[in-house]
Amino acid sequence: MGVFSKDYEKEAEELWKEVEKDLRPKDGLQHALIIDSFFINKTLGLEKRNFIYNKEYTIAMNKLIEQLQKNGYDIIEIKVVSDDSCSSIRILIMYE
Repeated sequence: MGVFSKDYEKEAEELWKEVEKDLRPKDGLQHALIIDSFFINKTLGLEKRNFIYNKEYTIAMNKLIEQLQKNGYDIIEIKVVSDDSCSSIRILIMYE
């Protein structure tokens, strides 16, 4: 792992600590967790869309999903929604 990977892992851990405080109790009901990410893609043109691997966001989302499961929560569904400008992504994680 490179230097930046360690920074991403640290940021992911900080995100998990923030999310963990607001998780609903394990009561058999379904709950929602919404994570927003904002980024600027300067290579995104009007006629051509480029696929870019977002390592930082991938590490953070994997950390959250893994920690939810390790803490006994069941993941029901994960939905990804982006805006028309592709400048933000919203992740909806349904869990119980």
